[in-house]
Amino acid sequence: MSSQSTTRIIKLGFVNFWRNGWLSLAATLIMTLTLLIISVFLIFNLVISATTTSIKSKIDMSVYFEETATDMQIQDLQLSVQQRNDVREITYISKDEALKRWQTTQKNEKIKLLVTANNNPLPRSLEIRANSPDDLDAIANFVGQDKYKTLVRKISYQENKGIVDKLINITRFSEKIGLILSIIFIVISILVILNTIRLTIFTRSTEIEIMRLVGANNSFITYPFIIEGVLYGFFATIISLALIWLGLHLISPMITNYLGDVPLGLEGFFTAHLPWIILLELLLSVLITTVCSLISIRKNLKV
Repeated sequence: MSSQSTTRIIKLGFVNFWRNGWLSLAATLIMTLTLLIISVFLIFNLVISATTTSIKSKIDMSVYFEETATDMQIQDLQLSVQQRNDVREITYISKDEALKRWQTTQKNEKIKLLVTANNNPLPRSLEIRANSPDDLDAIANFVGQDKYKTLVRKISYQENKGIVDKLINITRFSEKIGLILSIIFIVISILVILNTIRLTIFTRSTEIEIMRLVGANNSFITYPFIIEGVLYGFFATIISLALIWLGLHLISPMITNYLGDVPLGLEGFFTAHLPWIILLELLLSVLITTVCSLISIRKNLKV
């Protein structure tokens, strides 16, 4: 195919896109909605996943001991835990060290004065850092064995674990809902684009027949429809990205209130992943519109 023919085909594709204004608008809007649904759920899943990972990375484990536990018993437990391969660091916190921390962190003077060197109810504890947050379960189970129950008052990780598990469940639920809605809107987009191109072919059947009579080959007839479909995807990508950015800018403060500070901030998170989001949207939209165009053309033009 010569460069002149290629230029004519591309030009004809653009002309057809603008000529079928309302049909092109409908197909572009449906494609935009599909990309919005997919992108929004992808972004929120990434945000929740990053938040969960950030929280998990900060979680350590504190084992608080009963007053009746002897120093020897605590040292034996500390040595046993320290010998585990999944433990990175373990620190013993005495009652004096716990008192110093209390005085440093407690801002209310009246409450601070309730705990003194002579009246110190703060328990001794072990602070345990694992090689990976996923190892904390195994360490907690080890410390929670029956033989240590008379020594251990509380394991702090059990409280933190509930928060992390809730975040993981939210992520999984969001992924399922996002997948279902994405599939629904992809199917709707395919049906709309198929029918749009089919209707375009029908309305230009006389023009196509004249092109055949004057010797136009199949490529010259079909490629403009493919370019027209690609334009649906291209403009849908631009519109969806603009709407996502505007939406994040408006609702970012509200989301932060519920999810807390997200790494980079929500808008910053979107900006940091923008090249991948653009690539994903563009590839997905062009793939859907191109496949729909080819199917509709083959079915209706008998090429």
